[in-house]
Amino acid sequence: MRFLPVLLAFTCVALAGAPVLHPKAQPLPATHQGPFVTAADGGVLCVDSKNVVRSNDEGRTWSTAPVFADPSKFSISDERALLRTREGVIVSAWMNGAERKQPKGWRWGDKDVSWKEFVLPTYVCRSVDDGRTWEPPVKLSEPWCGCIHSLIQMRNGRLVLVGQEIIPQWRHATVTFASDDLGKTWQRGEMLDYGIGAHDHAGLIEGSVVERKDGSLYLLLRSESGSLWEATSRDGLKWDGLKQSQVASVTCCPQLARLTDGRIALLWNAPPRHQPASRTSREELFLAFSTDECATWSKPVIVAGNYGPGGRVSYPYLYERRPGELWITTMQGGLRMKVNAADLSAAELPIYKAPALPPPKPGGIVMFGDSTTAARPDAVQKVYAQRVMESLQGIGSSMGVHNAGIGGNTTSGARARLARDVLAHQPRVVVIQFGINDAAIDVWKTPPATESRVPLADFEANLRAIIADVRKAGAKPILMTTNPLRWTPRLKDMYGKPPYRPVDADGFDAPVLARYNDAVRKLAVELGVPLVDLHAAFSKSESIDALLLDGMHPNEHGHQFVAELLFPVIRDQLR
Repeated sequence: MRFLPVLLAFTCVALAGAPVLHPKAQPLPATHQGPFVTAADGGVLCVDSKNVVRSNDEGRTWSTAPVFADPSKFSISDERALLRTREGVIVSAWMNGAERKQPKGWRWGDKDVSWKEFVLPTYVCRSVDDGRTWEPPVKLSEPWCGCIHSLIQMRNGRLVLVGQEIIPQWRHATVTFASDDLGKTWQRGEMLDYGIGAHDHAGLIEGSVVERKDGSLYLLLRSESGSLWEATSRDGLKWDGLKQSQVASVTCCPQLARLTDGRIALLWNAPPRHQPASRTSREELFLAFSTDECATWSKPVIVAGNYGPGGRVSYPYLYERRPGELWITTMQGGLRMKVNAADLSAAELPIYKAPALPPPKPGGIVMFGDSTTAARPDAVQKVYAQRVMESLQGIGSSMGVHNAGIGGNTTSGARARLARDVLAHQPRVVVIQFGINDAAIDVWKTPPATESRVPLADFEANLRAIIADVRKAGAKPILMTTNPLRWTPRLKDMYGKPPYRPVDADGFDAPVLARYNDAVRKLAVELGVPLVDLHAAFSKSESIDALLLDGMHPNEHGHQFVAELLFPVIRDQLR
């Protein structure tokens, strides 16, 4: 089978590229990622997955030496912590990728899976000769740990490491470890859990700690609340005052560091200036300073941005190479920069404005749907429209794809915009997916709604009209059912009332949405329209939750799943 020759038509936005640096910043000369420490001879030292890496010429050239006697047993994670104590002992903390285990298909939270089947242990190892040789690693924790990146030495000599672990409630909780013998042995502290969420990035996680002038410790934690959470401690083991902080944040980790001038620096991903309502975008990295021991923070400066679909500049590490000279690197987005703190106020990055896209050319494919179709640059790198286009390019087709998905859209809204958003582009194929918003009964309203937003009969009539208009315009329609929905705490808060059944796994979609998907199936047979039954395919997968971002929308894996189902059907229509 081959495609008929088609000139390049519709386009999808390319993924974001290299980060854009603060105007006063310079790129580092090498690609090594922090954390960094200063060696006894004044050089810079860091680690990678197997080695200690050292530079004595400000990062221009590097030498390596192994960390492990048997490297097959250990693999240092990208999320890691590194400290050189005042006594000259270097301590590295990390998750061991060589021992990573999980049930096939991920299956986080499945009823027939134990949380103990998820294993990603936390280790520390240390060097007493400035990184030349390393003692055998010591395991601190066995359960799955998503990220560690903060390790400090208190003035009394105690080392404090911030970790996290999966807990039986199917989220993460923060746990700290302390050592009074420079990392030889460790005590385990209490857990910090705020009782919210049940997925693989839920809970209070990815914390960073700093010691304040009064000897207390201040901890900032990632959450899904729209802000970082905070707690304090006198010993690094027992924590008090857990509460939501005043620092607005998306769902990503902070990094705290004490600078030589006495200020405390905070690196983190706040909602970007061009998307101030976002809780997930990691497109801008912010830096702020505190002169009152974390009580208040200066106006934040954007030190780097990485814009466009998939753009991230996150999981940061801050290293003060010399007084006032800051090296900033990130695990996500590949940021490698240095800047003088005194220069940050002299300029700023302009607010990002998305470039205007050229109008799509005739003869392509249109994905016509709601938020499960629309681009989600703050949460998903590539939605199924982009993935289908890549699959077409992979077999030598120049067919383009246009994403006409709009969040919150119903079939009534779709009919109103069909001519403008779809037919005006003279498509060859139109993929139609609606239903979640049509079927929704807004029981969260005051007073609660009792009927779906679009009655079932109107939903069917709207789809009939859309299909007829698409065919009249000379294009070929493809119908898709919706993906299944699954409960999350937020969705239960909004929709956990009759007719929905929050005690049942499928109690969000079975009571109402199922009838709308049945209507799509019936119309496909009656009108002879190709059907991609996403609901049935998702339901047969090993874990529906593993394919969903928030209980409602497909995540990265979910969009790949959709694309793999949709692509052969599109290919058949293009014969």
